[in-house]
Amino acid sequence: MLTYEYECSRCGLQFERQQTMTDAPIKECPACGEEVRKLISGGSGFIMKAAGVGKRDQMKSCSLEETGKTCCGADRKCGESHCGG
Repeated sequence: MLTYEYECSRCGLQFERQQTMTDAPIKECPACGEEVRKLISGGSGFIMKAAGVGKRDQMKSCSLEETGKTCCGADRKCGESHCGG
């Protein structure tokens, strides 16, 4: 469910409604019955991270010789270059 903001063109009432993306927009003000318009807001946003990304980002080096581990955490070379070199 998403939260949408509306404003009445007559009385100025601003209100929110939780709706799915497929729900029709609200057309009437709950206070006076006049036409409302949907407001554009910044939203909250979100960040998706893949598993293990933070672990790689925290490592200063991705070298088996320097850290004793490869990028993927193995203690010996696997034959693949996961970190580009």
